[in-house]
Amino acid sequence: MHAAEQPTGLGRPERPLLSVVVPCFNEEGCIDEMVRRLRTVLDEVACTWEVIFVDDGSRDATLAALKRHTLADERVGYVSFSRNFGHQMALLAGMERARGDAVVSLDGDLQHPPELIPEMFGHWRAGKDVVYTIRMANRGHAAKESVSQLFYWLMRKLTGVDVPTGAADFRLLDRKPVDALLTCDERFVFVRGLVPWLGFQHQAVAYEAQERFAGDTKYLFAKMLRFALDGIFSFSIVPLRLISFLGAVTITLGVAYGFYSIGVRLFSDTAVSGWTSLVVLVLVFSGTQLLSLGILSEYVGRIYEEVKHRPRYIVAESQPPKPTA
Repeated sequence: MHAAEQPTGLGRPERPLLSVVVPCFNEEGCIDEMVRRLRTVLDEVACTWEVIFVDDGSRDATLAALKRHTLADERVGYVSFSRNFGHQMALLAGMERARGDAVVSLDGDLQHPPELIPEMFGHWRAGKDVVYTIRMANRGHAAKESVSQLFYWLMRKLTGVDVPTGAADFRLLDRKPVDALLTCDERFVFVRGLVPWLGFQHQAVAYEAQERFAGDTKYLFAKMLRFALDGIFSFSIVPLRLISFLGAVTITLGVAYGFYSIGVRLFSDTAVSGWTSLVVLVLVFSGTQLLSLGILSEYVGRIYEEVKHRPRYIVAESQPPKPTA
């Protein structure tokens, strides 16, 4: 708790420090507008504030824009990675440096409206530890929404973690869940799953995703698929159990087909055609084996990365913010 601040009845300071973490990757066209809108919104909230931008190895002028704003306003700081380490690592890097009684995270492309922060702050004032946002359906993106709904359904079924459909990395966390989140030392990080896994008192806030203010989307299909696999394999061993199930099914089918072939040979004048049945069996068993090896390799690869215990990211340079009352 900061000096000279008195807690409320809910343990919240009268004038808390609110930290805002903004991961950025090639967002030079969005930085100026993001800072302007954040400053306008945060100055209206009854708090002291700081903004921490995390430059995830941008190859454009993002870092130069961040340095310009840190010189203009000490409440704005930045962390710059030595290369691209990924959105989730950028989130964690910002949270590790955030000193606030509450921490807001949102993307740097302005699809997450900063104007929602006062409402989220109000729920935190009312005693909620986690205020998360739910993206309403994107008009004109029906296919993407369908895939998203399927993914979150699979996540809930396979992991037992209640990840809400439409969840985003736009949320407010109290200091307690932030500290708890930072104790999770895994390399394959899926923050959208970790936050509900932590527990605490939650509150949902719906929002309508905006179009990108500038630049191109960074979440192409390959990256989205890798993100989805990280979420599933980081929280569930159901795919490993699926291998046993597939093995049992193929053995049962093989035994049944064997009895069928013997029955045809003993009780009829015909015989089961060899080539067709052989090809089908080989394809089925080979496909099952390859699928099993693929699932195993995902877990083995993650174990390999974890046991190396390399740093999750490398910081090239940084400038911490200096919040003032």
